[in-house]
Amino acid sequence: MPAPSVVPPPARRGFAVVDVETSGLDPLRHRVIEVAVTQLTTSGALEREWSSLVRARGGTGPVHIHGLSDDDVRDAPGFADLIDELSELLDGRILVAHNAAFDWAFLAAEARRAGRELPVSERLCTWHLARGLELPTDNLRLGTLAEYWSIPVENAHRAGDDVRVLVEVLRRCLDEAGRRAAPLPLEECAALPRWWRTQIRWQRLRRRLRKRRAGRRRSSR
Repeated sequence: MPAPSVVPPPARRGFAVVDVETSGLDPLRHRVIEVAVTQLTTSGALEREWSSLVRARGGTGPVHIHGLSDDDVRDAPGFADLIDELSELLDGRILVAHNAAFDWAFLAAEARRAGRELPVSERLCTWHLARGLELPTDNLRLGTLAEYWSIPVENAHRAGDDVRVLVEVLRRCLDEAGRRAAPLPLEECAALPRWWRTQIRWQRLRRRLRKRRAGRRRSSR
């Protein structure tokens, strides 16, 4: 594949295409149970593929979505055991994911629990990138984009296969963006995303309000 005209700045080492499977939708309460990373050069050439199940407290959550049971991850390493290798895979690269804010929030949350921060400063959301290309699709789900470009999907909602599909989607998006000389919609990767800090404040406020209501009910008895 020829190098697109929208390659990242020279200081960047390339892309780290990422997918996480999680036990739920809230990075404050739920956990990463599987993670996959594929490194690509700035021109989209494959460098390295890596994936791992992750042992996490609280169970694996919606098994009907990702197909991972508690038994599947029982002997897997914890996130803290993987963070050194994961940091090496991400270091100096643009993190790429489909709905990247979601994946980044979970990775940042897990890293914070481990007392670390991941070496990522920018992310690229392929959903946003595809939206800017105004593709003639009914929606911008990963499966829909895969169908549009005839990319085979073998095991949806498993991190390894989702990353494989996402790599091909990214390559086609970069190729199309390059032909249009369209810029990449890069976003900052804060250690704690702004919307997440707001959510934390709201959760703390709700807890305080529940405690007050509970105290009033007890005192009125």
